[in-house]
Amino acid sequence: MTSAFRLLLAGFIALLPLPVRGDETPAHPLKPMLWKVEGGKLTKPSYLFGTIHLGSGPLANLHPAAEKAFDESDVLYTEVPLDAKTQLDASMKTRRKDDKKLSESIGPDLTKQLDAELARINPQLDSAPFQTLKTWVLAASLEVIESQMRGETAMDQKLWSRAETAGKKTDAIETADSHFGVFDSFTEEEQVAFLSETLRLMREERAKGRDSVKELVDAYVKGDAELLNKEMNRQMAVMTKGEHKELGERMMKKLLTDRNKTMAETMAEKLSAEPGISHFFAAGAGHFAGPDSIRKHLEKQGYKITRIEE
Repeated sequence: MTSAFRLLLAGFIALLPLPVRGDETPAHPLKPMLWKVEGGKLTKPSYLFGTIHLGSGPLANLHPAAEKAFDESDVLYTEVPLDAKTQLDASMKTRRKDDKKLSESIGPDLTKQLDAELARINPQLDSAPFQTLKTWVLAASLEVIESQMRGETAMDQKLWSRAETAGKKTDAIETADSHFGVFDSFTEEEQVAFLSETLRLMREERAKGRDSVKELVDAYVKGDAELLNKEMNRQMAVMTKGEHKELGERMMKKLLTDRNKTMAETMAEKLSAEPGISHFFAAGAGHFAGPDSIRKHLEKQGYKITRIEE
């Protein structure tokens, strides 16, 4: 999996939080990935906020405009519920149910490749601690294991915790079951191919001297939605080439295109049900970029969406 998909997996990544380190330097993005929602029967503006699932450096704090929108909002929505009970229940959904260890399913060659990639993160790390996890879990989380080991908490989880402390209502756009169900819908053979493709792409990017995660973070920090979308499209194009082209295209459709539509429908229902309060929808920034984005779906339903940059 390319790092572009990591932007889209708020639910999964944020469901595995670690404590925030105390030595982070406060900073914030230069421009926020923030849009104001008006129209319909709304009597107060609501907001769409694109997150990135890391939490240090320039990502440690919100841009002042996003901070203001969050403070003024009455309810926070994340992609999936991020309360303690849901996180505990969701952690169980990552466990294998086929009575196999991870290494037994993926085979010795892929295990060796996985061990090598994990050793790059930490020389003392290998696949042993992950043997009970479903294959897709490793494929989807490889690129954020290093940040988790540094003790970073995803932006989405921080927002949820802040909302609870402030006494705001908290809700979700998707359920944990539907979110995890997207990955569980792929066969074990497809999940193994998913992991194999992820490892291959990570090696190729490294050989070319590219750091896809850094490029996406840089685009996010600049607040450049067009550059973010361009970089995502580049990474997705790489994923949908080669031996697993059909699988890559199907994953993109299920993870991005289809979910954008259903998430927008849910948001519209929430807005219509409570038009007199301010809603703050936080989801992976990738869901708000491109021609099939959540923004475009909401505009088709009659809402006016305006970018806030400062």
